[in-house]
Amino acid sequence: MKGIYYTTQDIKDIFQWKSSDTIKQRQKSGFLPKPDIKGRPNKWLKVKIDAIVGIDTDPEIQDKLTK
Repeated sequence: MKGIYYTTQDIKDIFQWKSSDTIKQRQKSGFLPKPDIKGRPNKWLKVKIDAIVGIDTDPEIQDKLTK
């Protein structure tokens, strides 16, 4: 999960969703914003998803916070 974007697979891993249909349902409900870059895979800015999760999901920052 490097870079400034999360892909569709990253989103499924973060929220432990098994299906891409779940992503579509969460977008319709307003929980998940629309992707910032549409394509295959779709991409979301990390800061938007991190704000939903409430923690920084960057492994380097997690290491610093847990030490």
